[in-house]
Amino acid sequence: MKTSQNGIHIIKQFEGCRLAAYKCAAGVPTIGYGHTAGVKMGQTITQEQADDFLKEDLSKYEKNVSKYDSKYHWNQNEFDALVSFAYNIGSVAQLTADGTRNRQTIAEKMLQYNKAAGKILDGLTRRRKAEQALFLKPMVQMPQNLQASSIESSHVQLNYQAGHIYTNAVDGLRIRTKLPSENPSVLPESKIIGTLKKGSRIKNMATARVGQSIWMYIGRNSKDKEQWVCADIGNKAYIK
Repeated sequence: MKTSQNGIHIIKQFEGCRLAAYKCAAGVPTIGYGHTAGVKMGQTITQEQADDFLKEDLSKYEKNVSKYDSKYHWNQNEFDALVSFAYNIGSVAQLTADGTRNRQTIAEKMLQYNKAAGKILDGLTRRRKAEQALFLKPMVQMPQNLQASSIESSHVQLNYQAGHIYTNAVDGLRIRTKLPSENPSVLPESKIIGTLKKGSRIKNMATARVGQSIWMYIGRNSKDKEQWVCADIGNKAYIK
């Protein structure tokens, strides 16, 4: 796998690009987009060299993340987030406990890597949160025959936002393993793995529109299965 623009964007955003060598928060001589190999104070480079260093470093950290692909079978968002993490930290070996942790634990542990020289840094905290959000973001591919157009209905659909917590769900709302590709009443390819109780706290990780329905991704369960619930069908809201 190769890092997509989503991963490269996070790296560039938080590393920044400096064409003259400087010492990072940990006191390491750095240049370009966080490049450290062989860098000496007083060194200067061109933008082209900075881009070359970025490609060189990406290749190294892509290999580090790919080392665990046979265990996890990373999707693109997970891969991008972990390459950004490795680019900053150096490796994902400790984060994954050498491939023994599940995805949910990996995501939770990410936020702990926000220190330099023993001090919590705001920039690292923001970076870890951005990487965690990308890692948890599901790969949603909308069917070509379904359009994400406005919904014509007498019911005003709620504006479900990622990251928000909702506490009002209908009792017995079914949790499924996949986002539907057809009418939500016909889901032969999606298994029911549980139900929500009325009053359950639900954190919306991402939303997707399928036809007239809005589906909410609520993370993975203890068995590392994706969990989706139907939040709104166009004329009725199941989660508020």
